[in-house]
Amino acid sequence: MASPDKQIDKNHHFGQSLKHAAAGLFCVFLREGNFRRESVMALLVFIMAWWLQVGRFQWFILMLAVMLVFLMELWNTIIENVVDLVVGRRFDVRAKAIKDMSAGAVLVASGIAVLCGAYVFIPPLWHLLTRWF
Repeated sequence: MASPDKQIDKNHHFGQSLKHAAAGLFCVFLREGNFRRESVMALLVFIMAWWLQVGRFQWFILMLAVMLVFLMELWNTIIENVVDLVVGRRFDVRAKAIKDMSAGAVLVASGIAVLCGAYVFIPPLWHLLTRWF
């Protein structure tokens, strides 16, 4: 039985849902090194976009790419935790395959983000380089 101070029923209003969602994101940020590294990379991407003064559409592309990577990392973490909950501390070939596929989804999302970054950053960086030389 749950302790009386723990919520076990559905959220009753948007504020509760938002509070739990923020707690989940904070939990992933604290526990997952990859999520922290991706957050630092996103910050660097946004600083570079600001420095290069990219346009609104380019900002939109970068935001979507970063959010896609964050989303896939969240799903990867969820899947890994559910698999661990089900199989416990024993090795299972299927569990490993599921975890590997989930990590592969993050890799695909990261590849998409790299392509988006190249699309946004190569033209202004090329322009800067050709101006200097």
